[in-house]
Amino acid sequence: MSTGIRATLVTLLVTTLTACGGGSGASVAAPSTPSTPSTPSTPAGPVTAALAASRVSGIAPLAVQFDATGTTTTLGLDSFRELNYAFNFGDDRGLTWAVSGLPKNTETGGPIAAHVFDVAGTYTVQVTATDPATGNQASTAVTVTVTSPDSAYGGTQTVCISGAGRYTGCPAGAAKATGLPTGTGWNGKRVLLARGESFGDIDIPDGNAGVQVGSFGTGALPVVSAVGIGDTRPQTANFATDIAVMDLAVANGVTQSLGKQVLLYRLDLSSASDNHSIYTGGMSYWAQADPYRVVPTSAFYYAQQIFVVENTVTGSFNDGGYNFYGDGSQYAMLGNVMGISKYHTARFTKLRKAIVAHNELKGINPAGIYHSLKLHSGGLTPYTDAYVDDAWYSDQVVVSHNLFGNAADTNQWTVAISPENDSSAEGIQNVLVQSNTFVRNARTSLDLVLGGRSLTYRNNTASGGAILEDQGHTGALPASWVGPYYSH
Repeated sequence: MSTGIRATLVTLLVTTLTACGGGSGASVAAPSTPSTPSTPSTPAGPVTAALAASRVSGIAPLAVQFDATGTTTTLGLDSFRELNYAFNFGDDRGLTWAVSGLPKNTETGGPIAAHVFDVAGTYTVQVTATDPATGNQASTAVTVTVTSPDSAYGGTQTVCISGAGRYTGCPAGAAKATGLPTGTGWNGKRVLLARGESFGDIDIPDGNAGVQVGSFGTGALPVVSAVGIGDTRPQTANFATDIAVMDLAVANGVTQSLGKQVLLYRLDLSSASDNHSIYTGGMSYWAQADPYRVVPTSAFYYAQQIFVVENTVTGSFNDGGYNFYGDGSQYAMLGNVMGISKYHTARFTKLRKAIVAHNELKGINPAGIYHSLKLHSGGLTPYTDAYVDDAWYSDQVVVSHNLFGNAADTNQWTVAISPENDSSAEGIQNVLVQSNTFVRNARTSLDLVLGGRSLTYRNNTASGGAILEDQGHTGALPASWVGPYYSH
């Protein structure tokens, strides 16, 4: 995906949204398969825990989402919001999240969690579901096997790139090159860029799978112009899959279209450029409008298993729109720091089975009418993996342990989890907003705006006190999609 194509896609997405308010190489492990739900906890009792992993094997760094929404209870409780969930990833290396200060090895609150396994090994991941009123609880576990990238990408399956021909720190036996791969030349490869050097676009088109892009050597992060994963005009239904891009400085933004199992990890988008953004999913806009489409939309599926973890996006008032834009299913946004944008800092247009946690979203923009976090949906249609009409509602989302807002912000509403306006019937249900900190500015009128059904907010604070919460933008929703709201 060239910079020009990426800019066209970003412009298309911003215009639309603003108007609305092949197989891997032989020595590389095949893309890992999803797990089946774990065996229910035994003996059966008032609570029966269940746990599914988005995948149970792969190459480090391996990003996995864990889903305990299959947990059941005979206590007459809503298991999504009325049970407390505690995940332990079996990967305790003493690490903590920079924003929340909480351990990376555990997650507490709702039934969706995610973790990045950086080190090879076999991990037992456990969830415990508890009824806080009675203490009744149950646990269950799944096993995740992680392979070392040095063994998975042995020999020339690793390629070190240095335009200056400097290869100190390149793994032994790796291939050496002075220019980036093109086309399917990424397929099944680990591509490492020399630190302290600058490169053009990272363009990983469809037809590639099992790809890692990182760095080698010492010094400053390699600088790349832009990152593109997947094609904006697909030529094949073999969409880019199982892609990890990490430890790079990116001057002009990141775009991911179709595909699944994508990890964007420790990327630095804080240069002087105005074009700062991470855009994920959103292919439906291009699919509907493109008269030159080769792949029929019947072959499309929504972005799945997308992980945006520990990235920094500074942004500016002149950038393309947002620090972050996303849609998709099985989504994790963890530990990112984002702050200055023309519109919303982070915007999800549709989201299913997702966790947004441990992020700092400052929400600084010149207009004062946008948000640190905006979550809405496409309509009132249940989600299906296959692309249909883009009208599905957002469902089963956990928003926890984030820092929202900034004293320098001018936004009046800090976080909005609601339809984007009173004329859009956009369904949102089963969202848990828990244990977040809201920072107010001189113009703050509401910390949190909710519009949907079965939406829960609890244990949040704003500048040291109770949050200011209200309902909003529900004018076009059917009555069955408005409320109830829960504060416990």
